[in-house]
Amino acid sequence: MRDQDCFSRAQHASHPARLAVLFFAALLFASSTRAQNFTRVSDSANPIAQDLGAAGYNGCAWIDYDNDGDLDLFANRDKLYRNEGNGSFTRIENHGIGTGLVQGLAAGVSWADYDNDGDLDCYYSGARSVLYRNDGDDTFTPITSGAIGLFAENRGWSCAWADYDNDSYVDLMITHPAGFVGAALPNHLLHNDGAGRFTKILNSDVTTGTAPYTVGIWSDYDDDGDNDLFIGTGPVNRTGLDFLYQNQFKETGSATLTRISNGPIAAELRDGQNFNWIDYDNDGDLDCYVTNYSGGSGALVNHMYRNDNGVFTKITTGDIVNDRDTSLGNIWADFDNDGDLDCFVTNEAGSPNRYYDNNGDGTFSRFTGLAMLTKAGSNNNAGATAGDYDNDGDLDLFVNGNGQAYALFRNDSNNGSHWLQLDCRGTLSNRAAIGAKVRALATILGQRVWQRREISAQNGFNSHNSLRVHFGLGDATRIDSLVIVWPSGNTEIITNIAVDQILTISEKIPAGALRADFTASQFEG
Repeated sequence: MRDQDCFSRAQHASHPARLAVLFFAALLFASSTRAQNFTRVSDSANPIAQDLGAAGYNGCAWIDYDNDGDLDLFANRDKLYRNEGNGSFTRIENHGIGTGLVQGLAAGVSWADYDNDGDLDCYYSGARSVLYRNDGDDTFTPITSGAIGLFAENRGWSCAWADYDNDSYVDLMITHPAGFVGAALPNHLLHNDGAGRFTKILNSDVTTGTAPYTVGIWSDYDDDGDNDLFIGTGPVNRTGLDFLYQNQFKETGSATLTRISNGPIAAELRDGQNFNWIDYDNDGDLDCYVTNYSGGSGALVNHMYRNDNGVFTKITTGDIVNDRDTSLGNIWADFDNDGDLDCFVTNEAGSPNRYYDNNGDGTFSRFTGLAMLTKAGSNNNAGATAGDYDNDGDLDLFVNGNGQAYALFRNDSNNGSHWLQLDCRGTLSNRAAIGAKVRALATILGQRVWQRREISAQNGFNSHNSLRVHFGLGDATRIDSLVIVWPSGNTEIITNIAVDQILTISEKIPAGALRADFTASQFEG
């Protein structure tokens, strides 16, 4: 009994010491993940490093267009680079995308598998807007027939694929900025009827009237099972209201897009450019970030709204909402693999690009000295895309810009953090799984953390990140639970997944294919 008492006392005496060790270990790990290191790729054998960017507000995207398991790069206006592995790329000549088009002030891009044939196709928006079908041999054929084949009539600024009526085919939104791309037109909304045919929707509020519509993105911000639409509508020389739409498909069975007019996000005047819906605080719902241009005053702050169960609170503290720049794009990714989303913002008019590291407590730290923040001379950046092109588990960055501002930055952080990546393939859903919601539960620094991602074909300025889902996992050694809510509504739960791997997951079709809601109750615990 005496020995037992001594052992018990020794346990209690050592408990504070053990806690101290764990605390300082956590601090050391957290400190190591904060050290970001991006290297500009300058290899003379790499065509991305040698090419110069075109003038204009041009987009880009990491995509695996040849289905070989690594990420290729498309950069507007017409550069396609095939990833050969080992960090090397081949510039594909005569691929067809963008060839011979009348060029305007901007060129947007959005990739998806519009015909559900198993490879990614490209939509290119600009002074001429064109759908290019992937032929599977490094070439793409422009579709010239039907409503989708009206190149001049469909001219615009940005483009975005999403299945807004949940029929398993991705539909297309093209924004038209009145006064910037020829004679003013309304926006273009094209419904995918299947079999390669599209119908132009003319009786929607989205496609009536003109305004300086800029970048449009789709996201199910209210988690009701359908894609909503958010269009930054910055007039450049002043401020105005953006055009935000809630999809009524879940409520009424009809995919009617109804303009949102109340609430802080919809009611605030801004020179809005690029909306993003992300769960930056890992609480399970989508928060909002939108970049601001000049408003005629030279510089504005960007706006962030925290979502607390459907109630939005504007965030007013921190550099991420107080830096006054002339901002264009924002992309979100866990660049340091610590289990939360960081933010990269592209700027012009002499403003440096910005990188905001997520502190994990709802605040952000602005990092300086990173390679992608400084632009050569007076060059500007617009589009940007994040993706793991070398399959080493951390996300690399390509930034599109004119001249030498066109650059590839390899993520060389090597901080020991773990990760998981997913290639999701729809079956009942659209093949590229655009709109799928993925959540992962892991224990990071002793805390059970749910993270959330949404597969999007437009989440930057005329650009989008890789369609491959990426989770940074910090010191977690496994994924406890992975939940995928496919665009069809099917829900799959996978448990006990090893970290540091790229998985391909194809949608299973359950008997009856019942639609399921994406609700917080699925993720408690």
